[in-house]
Amino acid sequence: MKNKTYTLNTVLIAVFGAVLLAMVALRAFAPNIILPVFDIPTLTAISLTALVLDHYLAPGAKRCWICIPVFAALTFGVLPMVAMLVRVEDALSLMISGTAVFSLCTFVFTDLQDRLSTGPAARLAPVMSALGIWLAVQAFAGIGF
Repeated sequence: MKNKTYTLNTVLIAVFGAVLLAMVALRAFAPNIILPVFDIPTLTAISLTALVLDHYLAPGAKRCWICIPVFAALTFGVLPMVAMLVRVEDALSLMISGTAVFSLCTFVFTDLQDRLSTGPAARLAPVMSALGIWLAVQAFAGIGF
């Protein structure tokens, strides 16, 4: 296995930044549109997108389990405030919920990948695992932050 890499945290920042950039562009060019809420399925979709991209960009890389919640807290707490999409009070709630969702998704996704990464279907295992996790989280739809 490779040394510990921080590509997962970098990919999370890139994916979440792209989502926030799209929301800022929609707010600027279509001010009457209703922007999506950062609920648990949305945070899970962002997290799983970052995890799948990380799996293909850095296959076999070890994870820094201490760094994952720290960088996730910084990402989910600072980026929405910089984009001026949430207030400071809401950023704290988003930081706590985003960190919990991303850390849990990382743990479950990594565990599934360790078990499913053998055989001829190993190429599609990350996408299918992410889809299964996202469908399981749909029970929490409507719980917004």
